[in-house]
Amino acid sequence: MGISDILDSYSKEYWDFKNAKNEGIHKIANYPAPMVAPMQHELLQLLVNENPDYRRLLDPFHGTGVTLVEGQEVGLDVFGIDINPYAHIISLAKLEKYNPIEVEKINERVLSRIVQLKARGNWEKHSFENINKWFRRDVIEDLSIIRTAIKKETDKSVKHYYWLCFGEIVKKYSNTRTSTFKLHAKEAEKINAMENHIFADFQNKICETYKLIGYPALGDFQLECGDSNMIMKKMDSESFDIICTSPPYGDNGTTVTYGQFSTLQLLWIDNSDFRYDISCIDNFSRLDSLSLGGTLSRNNAFYCSPLVTQYIEKISPHKRKKIIQFYSDYENSFRTMARLLKGGGSMVLTLGNRKVDGIEFPFSGINIDLAEQYNMKVEYVITRNIINKRMPRRVSRLSDGQSVSSMSKETTLLLKKGC
Repeated sequence: MGISDILDSYSKEYWDFKNAKNEGIHKIANYPAPMVAPMQHELLQLLVNENPDYRRLLDPFHGTGVTLVEGQEVGLDVFGIDINPYAHIISLAKLEKYNPIEVEKINERVLSRIVQLKARGNWEKHSFENINKWFRRDVIEDLSIIRTAIKKETDKSVKHYYWLCFGEIVKKYSNTRTSTFKLHAKEAEKINAMENHIFADFQNKICETYKLIGYPALGDFQLECGDSNMIMKKMDSESFDIICTSPPYGDNGTTVTYGQFSTLQLLWIDNSDFRYDISCIDNFSRLDSLSLGGTLSRNNAFYCSPLVTQYIEKISPHKRKKIIQFYSDYENSFRTMARLLKGGGSMVLTLGNRKVDGIEFPFSGINIDLAEQYNMKVEYVITRNIINKRMPRRVSRLSDGQSVSSMSKETTLLLKKGC
């Protein structure tokens, strides 16, 4: 029985995963719009069962590393890329794994160091532009103590773990609203009313999170933090058996502002323990502008999908540039992904159709057209309702001030490259 026959046996409602929630390793950190782990696991397992020679998986937009973790679970070596350093930090913690005996020993050392720093008053007070807008004075002081304690840790093998845990505490005690992923300060009354349990929360975080991550590591992995197109260009052709990803549905500035969501954490974390370009967080929107479709690029004079031209003609002239920018970047990504995929390899794309000017952008159909252009056939299409999502119901605003509803459905394409 082929994979299409197996998928035909599932009910349409099955893929909604109504009761699915982030569990185990996938709840160690908060991040916007994560993929549904059980769905990715099931699809990858089906692909590996049908193609036992599959060995290597690429996710060029890995986010919190859901596909990478699930790829390892089914026996694959995984390679991930993401431009967002906080997504990189989360995924690194999930894939590195940590010896529980070592973590428990270092936990005692870090917590003891915090007590000593508080008693002696010789911690390094952290500062950055507008820090007092985003954090209360007492919060800055307590976070600075923890930051100093982590920086003094000499065991680099688990240092990434503590920065991840710290980042989650930073986000919790910031003055930014939780109702949006964009950086908007809370009302003064709410800021003043917030209770400070930073030290207790950090202790609980470092003493519990490693248990969710698991040990030992399941397979080889490699992560790169940076522009996916630039990094993929340097890779050898036909070097992956599976490409499994959820690419951006549009530029981050008008869809999900992953960069703004992550910036405060990154301003506190010591980047010298990681490999990423600190200039990407020079201001609160720079990371989003560096993401796919965020900056003006050379526009394609010819679109592989006629749906793009048809769509551009329907929307307002002043809205067209961003669509053209995004599509130009994305087609370059798709072309490179197709080059990296081995003949007979599989591509799994989880996609959403956003709205611009109140008109749905046919992203799923565009990807089907691109697949045909680059020697791939559609093996199966799954459409699911998004029941539980870590996204606000309204994600952007029209020029008249009205908010735009976020997507309620997504499509997963299973593609197969010709030999």
